[in-house]
Amino acid sequence: DSSTSRGLGDVYKRQVQERQPKLITTMKKLFLIVAAMFAAVSFSACSDDDDNGGKAPTPEKWVKQIVFRAEWDESWTSTITYDSENRVKKINGLRNDSYEFTYNGNSLTVKGSDINYTCKLNSYGYVTEVTEDNDEKDGAIYYTLEYDKNGYLQRIEQRYSYNESRKRVSECTWRDGNLIESKLTDYYEDGTDITTVKYSYSKTTTPINIDLFYIDGGYIDVLEPLDLLGFYGRQSAKLPNKADITYSGESESESDDFGVYTLNGDGTVARIDCGSVSYELIY
Repeated sequence: DSSTSRGLGDVYKRQVQERQPKLITTMKKLFLIVAAMFAAVSFSACSDDDDNGGKAPTPEKWVKQIVFRAEWDESWTSTITYDSENRVKKINGLRNDSYEFTYNGNSLTVKGSDINYTCKLNSYGYVTEVTEDNDEKDGAIYYTLEYDKNGYLQRIEQRYSYNESRKRVSECTWRDGNLIESKLTDYYEDGTDITTVKYSYSKTTTPINIDLFYIDGGYIDVLEPLDLLGFYGRQSAKLPNKADITYSGESESESDDFGVYTLNGDGTVARIDCGSVSYELIY
């Protein structure tokens, strides 16, 4: 029995030795195939991030809460709730106000405590028309919005039901995936006022779903919370750094900083310090 076992063992060893070169060759082929697949996936993932303008590629990087604190003892915590299709369902406590979102095909209704928005959405979920009914206004305000083929906001026109002669137009200029200039023109019966803002950016990308350009208000004629929550097209690829503002009739501009960013280990923004106020983001 022992000789038989040794004989079988010798046969097994010879079989293994005969198979080893083929096995090694096969393993090398598998390794190359897996490596090629990994490279393709990595390239696609990077391409997707670039095409998405820095927006969140996965739900893990979606902001769930925004905590605001000010040196004058003001604070609020805003909680964002998403539905089963990963759309914003509700945002509570944003500057001490709350909004509910109702979707019906390409239509969206947003209800706040004293304001309602009735919106039309394009195929990417960006607003193309908005009717604002505000309890503090004498009538409705109408907005129409235009985007380029890549989803970047180009133009907003605002009209007033209670004053047909007045109009406000915002125009946007983009370069390398960043908003570099906006021009806001107010049309009145006796003339126009123009505000031009030029923007600079850090080298840091923005891999989250809310648009930090608008976290402290922004300089374009947009509506809260639609702006912050990404309904106004693709956001800038980099974190905004500074705005240089020039008003009609003035030769010199004034500067405004967007704040100092603190990042998490995964590159998401953990905190924004804007002088006397700060924003903390929780994912």
